[in-house]
Amino acid sequence: MRKSCLARHQLAQLSLLVLVMCFLIVINIQATGDITEGLIGYWPLDGNAKDMSGNGYHGELTKGVKWEAKGKVKGAASFDGGGSHIKVAQKDLAPQVLNFTVVTWINGYKAQPWAAFVSARGNGGQAYWMGYHAGDDTLTYVYNNNAGATWDWGGSIKIPKDTWGLVAVAIEKSKATAYAYTAATKKLELAENKIKHLEQSFLNFVFGKDDYCDACFYKGFLDEIMMFERTLNKAEIMQLATIGLNIES
Repeated sequence: MRKSCLARHQLAQLSLLVLVMCFLIVINIQATGDITEGLIGYWPLDGNAKDMSGNGYHGELTKGVKWEAKGKVKGAASFDGGGSHIKVAQKDLAPQVLNFTVVTWINGYKAQPWAAFVSARGNGGQAYWMGYHAGDDTLTYVYNNNAGATWDWGGSIKIPKDTWGLVAVAIEKSKATAYAYTAATKKLELAENKIKHLEQSFLNFVFGKDDYCDACFYKGFLDEIMMFERTLNKAEIMQLATIGLNIES
């Protein structure tokens, strides 16, 4: 009799645990919502520079960009660090945003200081840039009319070097959060730049180069570039790193 009571008690505890876990999973799914919400552009870079978001912001290759069949997700674009880059929907892709997130898989390193993964310098001081801080190879960005408090922000995180990593900068009114996920270690790091951000309007996006100067190129692979007109959170960055965007390319 005592053993039977104990077994029933343990079964009841197990059932309660299962119910709690199911509840937490449902809550997490509801909290995350549709990750494609606010998607401006999605460039899988699987043998071409087409935008698969449905918005038509296709890219144009320059000499030197090559296609790698084995990227992080299917194929990837390879940049030589000596001039190759991708021009993206020049004059057409012109988001006016406050909340803004850019995400990409990388595997390489800067060819010159201040090398960019993604940049947009076609609207004067209202520029965007995400790439390497020249002093310490941390992940940084340009915003707020090219304010030094953005691109020269201290205390950010190191960018993974010559290994697959997912990097992102998620901007909102009161702060910007830099993320770096290293695939080999499955570790996500982040840092926050707690400053006020202004609404900005960007133009002339480029992948693999900073148009601020003619010699700020990235060397290596870029894959799965994504752009959102909203601020992605940590759970969503982890979802992109571990599951992906789940849009057929």
